[in-house]
Order: sequence, then structure tokens, then C-alpha cells
Amino acid sequence: MMLQSWLVLLPPLIVLAAALVTKRIVFSLMLGVLSASLVATNLELSTTIYLILASFKQQLADLDNWYAYAFVFITGIIVVLLNYSGGTIALARLITDRLKTAKSAQFAAVLLSCCFFIDDYLSCLAVGHIMRPITDRLRIPKAKLAFLLAAIPAPLAIAVPISSWVGVIVSRFDQVGISLDHGTVIAVDPYTVFLQTIPFVFYAVIMLAGVWFLLYREISFGTLKHHETVAATTGNLFGGQAPLVTPADTPQFVAQCSLTDFLLPILALVSLIIVGVLYQGGYWLLGGTHTLIQVFQQQLNLFPVLFVAAASALSISLLAALVRHKIQWTNVPQIFRDGIKLMFSAILILLLAGVFGTLLREHLHTGEYLANLLLSHIDLIFLPLMIFVVTFLVATATGSAWGTLAIVVPLAVPMIVTLLQLATPLAPDLLYLLLPSLGAILSGAAAGDHFSPISGATVMSASSSGAYLIDHIKTQMEYATPMILATMVAYLVVGWLAPVHSFWGVSLALVAGLATCFGLLLLLHKLYERR
Repeated sequence: MMLQSWLVLLPPLIVLAAALVTKRIVFSLMLGVLSASLVATNLELSTTIYLILASFKQQLADLDNWYAYAFVFITGIIVVLLNYSGGTIALARLITDRLKTAKSAQFAAVLLSCCFFIDDYLSCLAVGHIMRPITDRLRIPKAKLAFLLAAIPAPLAIAVPISSWVGVIVSRFDQVGISLDHGTVIAVDPYTVFLQTIPFVFYAVIMLAGVWFLLYREISFGTLKHHETVAATTGNLFGGQAPLVTPADTPQFVAQCSLTDFLLPILALVSLIIVGVLYQGGYWLLGGTHTLIQVFQQQLNLFPVLFVAAASALSISLLAALVRHKIQWTNVPQIFRDGIKLMFSAILILLLAGVFGTLLREHLHTGEYLANLLLSHIDLIFLPLMIFVVTFLVATATGSAWGTLAIVVPLAVPMIVTLLQLATPLAPDLLYLLLPSLGAILSGAAAGDHFSPISGATVMSASSSGAYLIDHIKTQMEYATPMILATMVAYLVVGWLAPVHSFWGVSLALVAGLATCFGLLLLLHKLYERR
């Protein structure tokens, strides 16, 4: 039952305030879990304790969570193995001559992130550990690398036809009546609707273009400017704070290292994930009956695929390193210990964030409260803008882009039909606000995923870059804010032009959004330079 009270907004605010003040994210999340439980139980202490224990039990009883935790741990072990076998050293030697400046290394990190578009977690983990030795050598702050790792994956994954997000999106559309089945609200194939929605996912385009503009013009401001100044003058990559040392920061001596030692684990991991996704989706070349498009129309359970692929890639990589005498059997236990140690704090934060997010979604219903509060009275012109804002706030508060889709899509689609006063089932071309509104939902989910301090991608990008999580949260918020404001301008324009031909509506909205984004970034850069 949803609590109809502003108190359901209090726990996320407590987490954010505590994190900014104390800079201790674990402590802040624990406060969030406690405050959320107290609000949910009306301050009854015994019931609160029971709810906290039950929430942790629920989180730990979810098999998908264990698959996810295992994937993160195994990825950490692979990273340590790359150090022991000399793979990271070989890569660094190869691209040292090609990446001579900090600017070129930052562009390389962005391009690598685009190559791992199939999943945002995979991108944050893999690219971070690939680029970290290179960015360290070029004195790029850890917080800057963390920002680059987090900026690309979610917008890209939510706006490409094939990724781990697509099945979730399509299934949400189908569940609210966007389907060819009998008794639907909107008679059209949900995957087709998703493809038609992609041009309206303005945040993805604005964020990708904004990051490119930041790097090309060497724009810097706020916390990240301070970190870059400290790194350039002192060599400290943590903004003057004590360095975070992890096993991956201490490369092992390898007399003869080869690029094969790097490529084999990475290619094995990526290839096995792709094969696993295709097999689970019933691709016809792997014994199923589905085409490539049909594979990604389904809601695939990616976590077991990630786990099996990572475990298999680790086994292949360990065996290859042993056969090629890059490591000894006596090194294996230490590699496992260092890999687990490398990822342990990230797993702890993921667990606490998962418990906190569950409390917000299932007990406080913070997302529904926000959505109903803000979408109760609205003019049609402002509908895409308001839907983006609501979705963004829900995703920021709950820390779950996928959970946000489950909350907002069932509210928004029936509301659009009701506001336009149309009888169902109807053809999608009668709903001129449908595609902009769905695009606003997807954009808001990705933007909230960037802005939320409890988002899994936020935790992963900070961990793989070696940055302090609180520094990453602050810089991510500062740099995402101009992109979010620019996206709001784009949805205001597209709402105003929605009855006009969609091509002109999309084009003018994107131009307005990109112009706003670039203008704000330049303004912030100049204002900070004058200080």
C-alpha cells in the first residue's frame, strides 16, 4: 500500500545529504535503509528491525543478485590476472606512442565505451580497468575517468536496437497494452514502437554530443576542475586526498608480456556474452527458431549469461596463462584473493543500494508518489517535458533505471490515451504524443541512472576507475546537470511541435537541446575560469 505522504521522499534526501557531508557512502546507505524502514513501519522499532532483516534476506535470496555479484567478483579476478600475466603492460606499451596526450586518452576511453554498448555494467567494468593504467600515466584524475566511464553506457544502451536494455523496454511496452494481441490499448508491435521511439531519446544524443564537446573544447569546471589542477601540479589523481590503492594498481613484473595476454580474456568475455545472449534468445544458428531481431524483442535474463560467460572466460584465461608460463599454479590463490578484495567494497555498496532501492519501491512506493504528484494536472504541450522530469526524479530516487520503467510506463501510456480522449484499441499514428512521451521516459531513466548516488553503474564506474565514490557522484551531478537542462528544453520544443510532422519536431528539438547544452557548458567553463 502506498504511503500518501511526503515522508516517502525523506530517505533518498537523507542518503544524498549524508553522502555529501560525510563522504562515506556505506554509512549513508545504511542511514537510508534505517530511515526508509522507520518511515515504512511508522517508527515501530521491532517492526523496523524485522523489515530491515527481511529486506536483506530478500536481496540475498534473489538468484539474479548472486549472478550479478559473482560476475563482478570474476571480473575483478580477470583484471588482476591481466596484471599478473602482463596483459595490461603489453597494452600500455602498444598504445603509449598513440596516446601521447590526456585528450587523446580521454577520447579513447569514450570510443572503447561505445564498443561495449551491449551492456552498461560490462562497459563500466571493462573499459575502466583497460584505461586506468593509461590515464594514470597521463595524470588524468580518477574522477575524470569515472565520469567518462559512466557517461556513455546507459544512454547508448537505451538508444540502440540491440542491448541488454531492449528486452526490458519492449516487455514494459507490451505489458501496458502496446501489442498486436487481442484487447490491446495501442495496436502495434512493441519492438517497432521502440525503434520509432529512438529518435526521441534526446538525452542519449545530448549526453554523447556533450561529452564529445567537453573533450574537444577541453571544458572543465567545478569539482573536476579542482581535481585536474591538483593532478597537473602535484601528480595526485584524487584531488589532493590520500590515494586509493587496490591490487590492480600494482602491476606484476613480467619479463616478456604479449598483447595476447590482454586480448584473450577480453575477447573471450565479450564473445561468450554475445553467444550466451543469442543462445538464451533462441537464435536460429544456435538451435533456436528466432531471428536476430526476435532475440532482442524478448525480455532476456542477462545475469546468468554474464556469470557463465565470465566464469568461462576466466577459466580459459587462467589455463592459457598457465600453459604459456605467464603465471604459476602458486599464483592462482593470490590472484583470486586480490580480485575479490578489489571488488568487495563495490559489492557491499551494491547490496546496500539494492536493499535501499527495494524499500523505496516495494514499501514506500516513492516512485509512484512522485509520479502521481507531478502528473496529476498537466497541459498537453508540457506532457513530454513533465514525463521526462518525473521519470528522472523517480530514477534518481530509486537508483534503478529498469525499476523506473516498470513504474512510469504503466502510468504514462494510459494517461496519454485518456488526455487525448480516444477509444481503444487505436492505431499509433493517432497518438502524436506517444513517441515523444516514450522517448522522455527512456531519457529520464538514463538521466536518473547518471544522477543517482545509489545507481549500480555509478558504483561500478567509480570502482573500476579507482576513484572515491563520493567524488564521482559530485562530478557526475555537476556535469550531467547541463545535459539534463538541455534535454528539458528539447522536450519542451517537441511538445510544442508534436502536432507538426515528426521529422521537423525531432530536428528542431535536437537543435534547441544541443545548442542549450553547448552554451551551458561554455558558460560554466568561462564562469569558473574567472573565479
